[in-house]
Amino acid sequence: MLDGAPHEYKETPGACTGCGNSPVNHFATYCTQSLSIWSARAPSTRGAFRTFLRSIEDSILDRAEEYIYPLLASLPVTRFAHDATKAYTYRSQVVWEEAQRRGIRMEQMSIFGSLTEVYRAHLHGVWRYFQSIPISARLRKGSAEYMDDKYVLKRRLEEAGIPVPRVASVTSLSQALAAQKEWNTAVAVKPRLGSRARHTSVNIRTAEEAARAFKSAQKLCHYVVLEEYLEGGVCRGTVVGGKLVGFFQGNPPKVTGDGLSTIEELVVRANAQKPNRVHDIILTPEHREFLARRGHSPQSIIPEGITIPLTHRTGRQSGGRTYELLGSEHPKLRSYLERAAEVLKTPLVGFDLIIPDPVSDPDIQKWGIIEANSLPYIDVHYLPLEGEPSNVAASVWDFVEANSARF
Repeated sequence: MLDGAPHEYKETPGACTGCGNSPVNHFATYCTQSLSIWSARAPSTRGAFRTFLRSIEDSILDRAEEYIYPLLASLPVTRFAHDATKAYTYRSQVVWEEAQRRGIRMEQMSIFGSLTEVYRAHLHGVWRYFQSIPISARLRKGSAEYMDDKYVLKRRLEEAGIPVPRVASVTSLSQALAAQKEWNTAVAVKPRLGSRARHTSVNIRTAEEAARAFKSAQKLCHYVVLEEYLEGGVCRGTVVGGKLVGFFQGNPPKVTGDGLSTIEELVVRANAQKPNRVHDIILTPEHREFLARRGHSPQSIIPEGITIPLTHRTGRQSGGRTYELLGSEHPKLRSYLERAAEVLKTPLVGFDLIIPDPVSDPDIQKWGIIEANSLPYIDVHYLPLEGEPSNVAASVWDFVEANSARF
């Protein structure tokens, strides 16, 4: 944290390697995400059904903060916790700790003794209820109903002249293979909705690899996207109130060859030399598949001076390195991200992008925005291995306090 010893992520991996450190229920996720895209697609035959679903969402989900959460708060089974360190996620914890610094009273909802990700803050004499971040869901959503849709998002940003990778949406393996063949390039395969790289496969080059990747992605959503595979670190640019307030870069674990040692041996050496806050690299079947797509195995000997990544997963929990680079990112890159937020018409958004060097001119690099998150994990900006943490929660509360009439 900004004012004390560093905190660590609260996430823990589950049994599903495809979900990584953010496991979700596959069946429930598949149903909700598939239905969400299906209802938004066809205008004529599904127009009435889409309108019906949208009315439910507007009257129930989007207004939960105004009606449902206060109702839950009045029930005898509901209590409110007051310990910020027990927040359900570290994202909520940094928001809560910033509220405490400002003298804003904030509490966490507990139902039947179980803590939830619902909170309330006492602002201007009124309790305001919210999920994790105090900018209301309706304002976060703005007019961009497509924000979390990886396919539509890229189409809209591309129309606005903002770099994105080439993308296709498919529902069958034959469609996926046809797109891959037409492009004749490496692709990334992922669920059309979702975040945290769940069930995402990258650097897919063969039909066999595409089949496995498609099957994995479709566990979370009937609709699957193929994207042109981009090389580089995965970055998160968080925009609040139209301004870039955090820029984080996560790199995957890598090893550098010496011409003598196998990848397995290089991993043992890397684990022995890593900083304390970086987790050990553990080679799993997912790592082996990733290496195989690059023509390697754990027993491969890498030529001297050649550095290779071991997985597409980034960050300290995967054995990688993380950096907070706010203020060092190229001004053009900052302008692109702030302009993208204007396109989405939302006061809060976290953009995931892949770019080889965020400090250099983006116009001479191959890069693109790959995702937008309406409820971004702003806590990544607090936990870099290197760089000065960015207090994004302060920008969130600044926006809330300046726009309190809209909440």
